[in-house]
Amino acid sequence: MVKFCLQCKNAFWGGQFCPKCDGQVELLDMADEANRKYLPELNVDVRPKYYARSSMLLTCFGFIMALPLGAFLFIRGLEKTQSFPLSIAFGVGTVVLLAWGSWFLSQKLFDKQMEGVEAEDKEPQLD
Repeated sequence: MVKFCLQCKNAFWGGQFCPKCDGQVELLDMADEANRKYLPELNVDVRPKYYARSSMLLTCFGFIMALPLGAFLFIRGLEKTQSFPLSIAFGVGTVVLLAWGSWFLSQKLFDKQMEGVEAEDKEPQLD
């Protein structure tokens, strides 16, 4: 759950008090309807955080699945063709292609999602 501090204008993932401000400055929960009136005052945009998180998940999935799939293709290729160079080429090629492809797609996804974010009048929360 995203919470905001009115004093330093930072966004945090949970907690009751702002960890950056001195004293006990209470964080506001943006899910609460009563706190929505403070959004124009905060002048922040948290969409980049969500978009970056979805892109990171896609990249992680690609990197995690690349090695087992490449190993599977290497073993199956070695079993069927008995050609080590061909099998290693398929295995390594699959790992590289899947890892690079997931990174490339996640970058494209992030760029496409960020098209709707107006950067002129709001400060994106990227920390």
